[in-house]
Amino acid sequence: MLSKVHKGESARHIQAMSFGAAVPALSSVTPVPAANEPAKTPEKAGPSEEHSILLDKIAALENEVVTVRREAFEAGHSQGEQKARAAVAPVIERMNATVAELVNMRPDLRRRAEKDAVGLALQIARRVLHRELSVDCNALNALARVVFDRVARAESWQLTVHPQFADAIRGSLPAASLSKVRVEADPSCAPGTLVARCAEGVIDASVDSQLSEITRGLADRLTRK
Repeated sequence: MLSKVHKGESARHIQAMSFGAAVPALSSVTPVPAANEPAKTPEKAGPSEEHSILLDKIAALENEVVTVRREAFEAGHSQGEQKARAAVAPVIERMNATVAELVNMRPDLRRRAEKDAVGLALQIARRVLHRELSVDCNALNALARVVFDRVARAESWQLTVHPQFADAIRGSLPAASLSKVRVEADPSCAPGTLVARCAEGVIDASVDSQLSEITRGLADRLTRK
């Protein structure tokens, strides 16, 4: 655009230029970037914002670590419990089988225990009786009287005993039986021997025979239970 400078007298007659509505201030106009102009990147956060973001990330990681640890512990606990049950199951089965076997064996064990107790009692009785026989010559007299009663009707009979008891048994004979009884002292027999022989048969009233008979009777009774 061309312009002319007026000076002196000619400048007084020049009219001033006028403009239309005021143009808005440049500061209030939002600049629009050109099509080929790259967009401006946002400003970086300040140090306090970065610190807060890092703290949030750290807290999130710590929570994740706690969750992973808890899940791993629960998984390990469940796995260990399953393995322990699998390892203990055979032992429990064997224990149950043993208990069932013992329950089934209870009657047999009881019979065996009773039989052993009876056997022990008879062994003690045998020892006590033989000791009594060794110190008391009259120990067979009561047993001999029982034999006398059983063979009282026989016309004659023979009584075999150990020589240690011959005189004592002769002295215990009833007066009515003295003529019918012959007491034979046999040194080869045991001290507790007492055998009566007559026409009707033989009666073995020896101590060992009586104990054996008692043993058989008790064994039969235990078997019938």
